[in-house]
Amino acid sequence: MNMCHVTLHPICQNLIDALSVGGLLLAETRQSELAPEFRELAPTGSFPWWVIAAVLLLLVVAFAAYWTIAQLRVPAIPISDDLTLELCRAHRIGLQQRVVLDHVARMAKLGRTAELFLSPATFDQAIDRANRAKRLRGGQRESLLMVRRLIFSNSPQA
Repeated sequence: MNMCHVTLHPICQNLIDALSVGGLLLAETRQSELAPEFRELAPTGSFPWWVIAAVLLLLVVAFAAYWTIAQLRVPAIPISDDLTLELCRAHRIGLQQRVVLDHVARMAKLGRTAELFLSPATFDQAIDRANRAKRLRGGQRESLLMVRRLIFSNSPQA
């Protein structure tokens, strides 16, 4: 009787079973051992599954890169004036309100968008001129009221 079989019976028996089954699974069948009807007539290579896996992986990576770029894309700020950009940052004016300010400055034919920050009277006159040139929508008016409060909240109202 095997010494391992006597002392560590359960562990050794499981190892022996695993090795014997593993040896059976890894046995190789030769082409000459097959019956003639099961033999290949012409040698064929196996299908390259790794190519399909590589293509799928490439598609997943490409989609992930596209999605990441689309999510991280920063919208272009329509204000090319650095002074206006810094004033908007200082007053914590968001992108939507920056777009409205730039729109009002263009419609009021101001030289620079930063002129809107000079005084409440200048701001109101520019809004009136822009409204006469092209009617402002409700959302734009609300944004302008909020921007006016942000800019001129500490100064006396005109």
